[in-house]
Amino acid sequence: MTRFPARYPSLPPGAILVLLTLAVLGPAAASPGLAAQEYDLLIRNGRVIDGTGNPWFAADIGIVGDRIERIGNLRDATARRVVDATGLYVTPGFIDLHSHADRALTSEHLEARRAKSLNSQGLTTVLGGADGRTTAWPLGDEIASLRELGHAMNFVPMVGHSTVRAEVMGADYERPATEAEIARMRELVREGMEAGAWGLGAGVEYRPARFSTPEEVIALAGAVAPYDGFYIAHQRSEAEMPLWQLPSNADGWPVDGTQGLEETVNIARQTGIRVVASHHKARGRSSFGRSGLDTLLVNRARAEGLEVYLDVYPYETFGGGPRPMIPRWSLVHDTVDTSGGRDSPVYNNEGIFDDARGHLERRWADPELRALIARDIAWIVDHNGGPDRVLVVGYPDSAFVGRTLQELGSEMGVTYEEVVVHMALHGYPDVLGGAWTRGYGIHDVDIVNYYRQDYTATASDAAVSGVEGVPQFASRPGAHPRHFGAFTRKIARYVKDLKAISLPFAVRSMTGLPARIIGLEDRGFLREGYKADLVVFDLDRLRDRATVLEPDLFSEGVDYVMVNGVFTVDVGEFTDELPGEIILRPGSSGN
Repeated sequence: MTRFPARYPSLPPGAILVLLTLAVLGPAAASPGLAAQEYDLLIRNGRVIDGTGNPWFAADIGIVGDRIERIGNLRDATARRVVDATGLYVTPGFIDLHSHADRALTSEHLEARRAKSLNSQGLTTVLGGADGRTTAWPLGDEIASLRELGHAMNFVPMVGHSTVRAEVMGADYERPATEAEIARMRELVREGMEAGAWGLGAGVEYRPARFSTPEEVIALAGAVAPYDGFYIAHQRSEAEMPLWQLPSNADGWPVDGTQGLEETVNIARQTGIRVVASHHKARGRSSFGRSGLDTLLVNRARAEGLEVYLDVYPYETFGGGPRPMIPRWSLVHDTVDTSGGRDSPVYNNEGIFDDARGHLERRWADPELRALIARDIAWIVDHNGGPDRVLVVGYPDSAFVGRTLQELGSEMGVTYEEVVVHMALHGYPDVLGGAWTRGYGIHDVDIVNYYRQDYTATASDAAVSGVEGVPQFASRPGAHPRHFGAFTRKIARYVKDLKAISLPFAVRSMTGLPARIIGLEDRGFLREGYKADLVVFDLDRLRDRATVLEPDLFSEGVDYVMVNGVFTVDVGEFTDELPGEIILRPGSSGN
C-alpha cells in the first residue's frame, strides 16, 4: 500500500486519487483549459523554423500580447484572430547587425520611422552605432528620441567609438590619442553602457577613428567587458589598401583586409569579449578569393577559444550610392592640399570643384600627371571589381547607361581609363566625375564561402530608403539595392538559386545567431515566453526585386511581419503601426 507524506494528512481518499491521476498524466491534465485557451492570435499549420538551425516542424503558434504563449498542436484553441499559414514558413523576426536605420528612426518624418524598405524584408530588430557613430550623445539623448517619436522596428543601442573620440578630441583628431584622452573615452564608453548600450561599435577605416591606434581600440573595447558587451567593427581595411588611400598618396605600408581582420581578432584575444567583423568582405578584384585566408584565420581564433564572428551582406556590390571612378585630387586647383587622402575634409569646402574640368584637362595633357591619374583610376576601378564589372548607371548619353567600362572602351577604341576621363570631361557638369557608376567589387565565390561558416550572421548595411518627399531618405538610380532586398536576397539567391546553404541555416544567421552575439535573452528564436517578433513567408514566391537601376522595388513573398505582437506587414500590406521598442541592456539605468 502506498503511503503519502504527512503533509497531506487531511486529504480525503478521492482527492488522493485525483492527485495520482494528475501525476501520471502530467501538467497538461492539471490545466485542462490550456490547449483550449483563447489567444490574441493563432498562427495555424505553419512550417516553423525556430532560429536554431534545426529543420522546420509543423506547429501552431499562440500569441498573447507581445509574447509567444504556446507552440504546438493547438487545434482546440480559439483566438481573436487566426492566420492560416498552411504551406508557409514561420520564423523569428530578422535581426540586422549592421544597419543605418538609426537616422530614420530618430527623424521627425513619420514615414521614415515606419522603415518600410527594411521592415518589408522581415526585419524586426536593428543594431545602432554602425561604423562607430551614434545619432546623438550622450546616448540617453538617442534613447529619449526613440522613445518619444515611435518607430516600426526594435532598436539595440551601441556606443560609437567615433562618437566618443570626437567628444574627447574634437577637431584635433588626426593623431594618436594621449593616455588621458583614452581614459576619458573609456569613461564615456562606461557611461553609454550604463545608459543601456550593448557594446562598442567602430568604424576604423573612417575619420576620425582611422587615426586611432590598435591600443586605443583595445582599451575602449575592454571597457565593455564588465558588462558582457561586445565589439563590432567596420574594420581598418577590407581591400589591398584602406579607402582613404590611392597609389599616388599611399603613406607607408598599406593596411590590407587580412591585417584588418587580424586587428579585430586581436581585440578578442586581448579583452576576452565577443567581436564581429562587420559587413565583412574581400573587396576589390585583387582580393577575390581572400575568403579562404579569412576563414582560416577565424577558425584558428575560434579554436583558440576566442568568440569571433562575421556578418556579411548578400551582394557583389558595395557602397550605399553610386560613385565616380576619377581621383578627386585631379579635379582641384594645384594650391589645394590633398595630402589628407581620399577622405580629406578639404574636399567638402565650398567651391573646391569649381572648374574641375579645366583642372583635369590640364593635368591629363601633362604626360607625367596623366600617368598618375591613369594609375589611380586603375586602382579605383580594380577596387570596384575591374573594368568588366563597373557599370555606368547615370550619364547624359543614355547609350552609356547599363554598359561596363570595358564595353565602352572597346566600342570607342580607347582604354577604360580614357573612358573614365571622357565621362568626367563631357558628362554631368554638377556630378563629380561626370557620371554615376557602380562597381561589383565583391565576388560570389567569397560570399558563399563566408555564408557557409556557422559564425557568419547576415547584415544589410542599409538605411531606410524610398521615402517620398524626404530627400535624405529618398532613393535614386544607382543606389544599393540592399536598402530594399538584403534579407530576402540571402534566401532567394543563396538558398533557392545557388543552393549554397539550407533554409534553416540561413534563417539562423538572421535570427538566433545575431541574438546570441548581441546577448538578447528573449528574441531571435521561436520559443514559448519569447517576444512575438516573427516573419511568415512563402518560400516559392520569396524574391528580392531591387536592382542597381531600380533600387526601390519591394521584395515579394513576405506576407506577415510582426513586431512585439503587432503586425507591421499584414497579408503583404503595410500597416500604420509603430510597435518597435528600444531594447536596453538588462541592469542598465535606462531600464
